[in-house]
Amino acid sequence: MPRYFSERGNSHIEVIERIHSKYGDRANIQIQKTIPASGLRGLFGKVQYEYRGFLRTGEETRAVQKNRDYETRAAILAAAGKAPLAPIERDSHDTSEEQIEVVLQELRDLKGQLAISASTPPPEPFPVLAELSGIMEENDFDRDYIIGILNSLRQNHNAADLDGRDVIHHAAAKLIAESVSYFQQNLIDGPRIFILIGPTGVGKTTTIAKLAAVHGLSGNRSDVRIITVDSFRIGARAQVETYGEIMGIPVKAVDDYDDLRKQIALASEADLILVDTIGKSPRDKTKIEEMRNLLSACGEKAEVHLALSATTKTADLKEIMNQFESFNYLSVILTKLDETSRVGNLVSAISSTGIPLSYFTDGQSVPVDIAVASPLRLLSRLKGLDFDQSVFDEQYPAADLTAAWR
Repeated sequence: MPRYFSERGNSHIEVIERIHSKYGDRANIQIQKTIPASGLRGLFGKVQYEYRGFLRTGEETRAVQKNRDYETRAAILAAAGKAPLAPIERDSHDTSEEQIEVVLQELRDLKGQLAISASTPPPEPFPVLAELSGIMEENDFDRDYIIGILNSLRQNHNAADLDGRDVIHHAAAKLIAESVSYFQQNLIDGPRIFILIGPTGVGKTTTIAKLAAVHGLSGNRSDVRIITVDSFRIGARAQVETYGEIMGIPVKAVDDYDDLRKQIALASEADLILVDTIGKSPRDKTKIEEMRNLLSACGEKAEVHLALSATTKTADLKEIMNQFESFNYLSVILTKLDETSRVGNLVSAISSTGIPLSYFTDGQSVPVDIAVASPLRLLSRLKGLDFDQSVFDEQYPAADLTAAWR
């Protein structure tokens, strides 16, 4: 019975090299196909290539190679004006045969190199797309995301458009902006309960204070309350209590489920209840589950939002989002945007999840360093991408939370 094989990789060259490395000349490739992307709407997922076939036996491999060598010898001799050797003569080892053997080996090596070269994609024929690829790499977008954007541009624009820098840059900006979604609050009866979760050190307490200020001190003042379950860190509790005292907003600290449920009930006449939580390591599953059970005291209508620092590495971003998934958070708040100059990795990671963005924070000042997440505010943090800002401002208007303080 023949042995079959199936190998996958991120490019043709990767799969071919893997097959040659594992099976050598025994591999007989029969099927080549592309595995569709699995990302958001298939646009930003990772396309893979699959090769299938069977392995020849040792005897079959030798016979195939022997036949190839004979055919190649015949071609070389014919080119030299000599008659091909008869099968019985192929065992002779005269000087001519040795020279032919050297040539054959060189041809085998060349054939392998050509097979690999044939699998290498050609250079980008459109200079504007090549430039755009470089700009996105400089902004730290991951490679699969960049390929998704470039492929979409190729599919939806003709050759004339693909040579137009203004058209392509603006189209790319639109694709990037729309690759993530933006949070929309649902109106509910009773107070809005806003819970902020996330790892230690991402700026949750400062973000809670900013939200309290923009809602409790703005022109349309709301009745705001703050509840902190971060009483294990005395400094953090003192910080939020100081903010509350300055703004005239009540702050309550709780330690357990019953206490939290009681404070939620006492604040039932408020417009907005902001719940600040203790930071948890995404790897500490037990502590995360304890926090999730405690926060269930806020009721089913409570909104859970995840704070992520913009300085977090891409791999850690995905791990954090996965580990906090049990909270069923409704949005991501990107904090500390002032501490990084590249946000492509953030967009790449978040676009694949479908979780919307709600707010951006970019400093420690309360309340001014916070903004509602919007396409234009996201795009404005990308370097080198040229687009018509007025189009995005008109198409995707977003509230200015801090205009009164600037």
